Amino acid sequence: MKQLQLDLKERLLIVEYETVQEMEIEYSLYKGLLEADKEVLCKGPDLTNEIAKGFIPIDEKGARTKYPKAFLISYKRFLNAFIDVIESKGWYWGENPEGDQPHNTGLVNYYPTGHPLMDVSLEEAKKWLESESQTFNPEKCLIFKLL
Repeated sequence: MKQLQLDLKERLLIVEYETVQEMEIEYSLYKGLLEADKEVLCKGPDLTNEIAKGFIPIDEKGARTKYPKAFLISYKRFLNAFIDVIESKGWYWGENPEGDQPHNTGLVNYYPTGHPLMDVSLEEAKKWLESESQTFNPEKCLIFKLL
């Protein structure tokens, strides 16, 4: 499970679950709870410009310094600005910036670079795995407001 807390207009928590089914169960549970430490705002795929608009602290001077890319609102939409805030924390939303998974990254710990089964270098495979560990798959994510 991956988690990232963001302090924007409201304190948010992005959680990626292991499977879509696990995310759906958590979504159902949190939607029904009256007293919890967090409130479900939306599923990752349901994040829209309108929802993201409520998160981006446009008028706060400190936030302009903290998240400079997020304030190019005249050039970007709010959803892109929200994703920029995630990236400013060293995380990614949607796509691994290292591209598609090399088919043999699972072999990284078993075979050295140059082995016939390794078509990418150990360094490339580790770089992809590291980046993947910091990439949220929206299909498996919930976005919460921390209460």
